[in-house]
Amino acid sequence: MKNVIFLAVFLFGYTVQAITGFAGNIFCMPVGTYTLGLQSSVSILNATGFLACTLLAALNLRSINWRELGKIVGVMLPFVALGAWLDTVIPLHALLKIYGLVILAVGIKNLVQKKQTFLPEWALWGVLVAAGLIQGMFVSGGALLVIYAVQKLTDKEQFRATLAAVWSILNFLYAFYQLWAGHFTGEVWLMVLCCIPLIVLATFIGGKLAKRISQERFLKLTYILLLGIGAILLVTS
Repeated sequence: MKNVIFLAVFLFGYTVQAITGFAGNIFCMPVGTYTLGLQSSVSILNATGFLACTLLAALNLRSINWRELGKIVGVMLPFVALGAWLDTVIPLHALLKIYGLVILAVGIKNLVQKKQTFLPEWALWGVLVAAGLIQGMFVSGGALLVIYAVQKLTDKEQFRATLAAVWSILNFLYAFYQLWAGHFTGEVWLMVLCCIPLIVLATFIGGKLAKRISQERFLKLTYILLLGIGAILLVTS
């Protein structure tokens, strides 16, 4: 039953990710932690995140902003490594609650305000650093990265494709590290295999839905997702 619950949430989360370019693992991680365990969930979601995002990026290759892709990965990658290390040496439950509050505040702010405000460039660099740390610790850096991406990637298709490419690269590197560290058990491999057809289905459904959503509704959906993510993090941490 626990596996069925995880797979159902996985299908929903990755359909959302196919629409927006982010948020799949953020929805799946809390459920996976309670059904499969923290370490198994991290390993499964890194592997499936790589597969799903590579598929989405490949289908939208022409829409990728390569300059922003290089910048985002270049800044985030060392902090992903730092976050993964911190996760092994200090308790992070309090930090997870703070993260949930920050994401909740960002979602509320952008839904309530009538005119979009822009962060200064130095603050955007800070957002990328924080996104890398959170990704390394919780495999959930997408909610912070979207703050940067909404300002830098104003086209809907470019937004989806570029974020998908970012997660494809980062998830691959993190999954490779976990494979080397021996975290991919038989149970993990079995769940990854079960998730593969769901990835294909979610990408198909999400792609169809994404074409029917206007830019305005797309941004509103993005901010509503941030509210949901923040609430999930607060409740489950």
